[in-house]
Amino acid sequence: MAGNGNPSTQFSKTNQPKSRRGKDVRTKMLEAIKKVTGKNEGAFYQEIATRAVNQGDVVLMKELMMRVAPVARPVTPEVHFDFPETGSPVDQVDAIMKAVSLGKVPADVGQMLVNMIRAKLDVLEISELADRLAAIERQLAQDK
Repeated sequence: MAGNGNPSTQFSKTNQPKSRRGKDVRTKMLEAIKKVTGKNEGAFYQEIATRAVNQGDVVLMKELMMRVAPVARPVTPEVHFDFPETGSPVDQVDAIMKAVSLGKVPADVGQMLVNMIRAKLDVLEISELADRLAAIERQLAQDK
């Protein structure tokens, strides 16, 4: 980035940032580990793995396994039902309730879908109010 022509953005011995970011937490932890154990990052991980496997440290082994193979997060199942995309919000909620009652959609997924429709209505309401307020402000400005 040198040569952009603006001397105030060029760092030198006399022009340095006022506040420096400092070290990352991970870097600080690794430095502390090295200071206490005398081991670098790789050797420290080796020590942890050795203790977990050879010394039967169950808690440490569980922690290692969680890092290597974390528990999968639940995924919402794919559902198929007749949904009136262009219908009114009432029609859409009715379609969801019908799908839940017929067992096509799990109840928790149905609730999530209804909450999404509610959130969309909230956004539309706020947008409409903002538009109306802007129109009123324009009208007031013209009347002056």
